[in-house]
Amino acid sequence: MSRLLVVTHPTLVSGFRLAGVDAYGVENIEDAENLIESWLKADEVGLLAIDDGIMEFMDSSVKKRLEGAEKLPYLTIPGGGTLGSEVSRRHHITEMIGRSIGFHITFKGEDSEER
Repeated sequence: MSRLLVVTHPTLVSGFRLAGVDAYGVENIEDAENLIESWLKADEVGLLAIDDGIMEFMDSSVKKRLEGAEKLPYLTIPGGGTLGSEVSRRHHITEMIGRSIGFHITFKGEDSEER
């Protein structure tokens, strides 16, 4: 996989582009869905990183198509805002890692039942 595609809020695009990443700023969920649909139709190859605040509100049919796309796996990334309490942040990070590597991890001192 030679390409990383990031879909995020327009205010965060510059930072990703400075890092050499193909970043796309979207103003609303519909724009994100249209962009992702165009990549799926074009059989785009790469890793897709989507702002978790955008992914949360995307249509379930688009999410299902994305989940089934072998050439365009995805993961969610924090959108830059606070994630709530320490427990929420740890849970969010655990879910992101689990989604990207396929394994559930726990933090030191955390009971695996706290998920």
